[in-house]
Amino acid sequence: MTVRVFPPSNPNRSPHVINGRTYTCPTGSYLDVPDDDAYALNANGWILAAGRPGQVGTNAQRPTSYVGDGTKPAPGTTFLDTTLGFIIVYDGLVWRNPSSGAAV
Repeated sequence: MTVRVFPPSNPNRSPHVINGRTYTCPTGSYLDVPDDDAYALNANGWILAAGRPGQVGTNAQRPTSYVGDGTKPAPGTTFLDTTLGFIIVYDGLVWRNPSSGAAV
């Protein structure tokens, strides 16, 4: 799973080396990183964008079940859909635009 992260506001907290990968990012930008790296970055002041937590991807990458436990996303799960360009919310049946309530 890919997670979108934003760098810490304190520039002294970037760059970080996580699992052999170096992450650096200017304030106001973001990176899409593997979930394990995102959790470690988050513990070091980086901010997760959305989801379980911070899920990000295209329409085709929306979670329909979670690997390992096979459960559907819980109602209220958020996902940053890069095809649409905004965060969507799962209502238990479909993904919705939280601004309009329309199924997306």
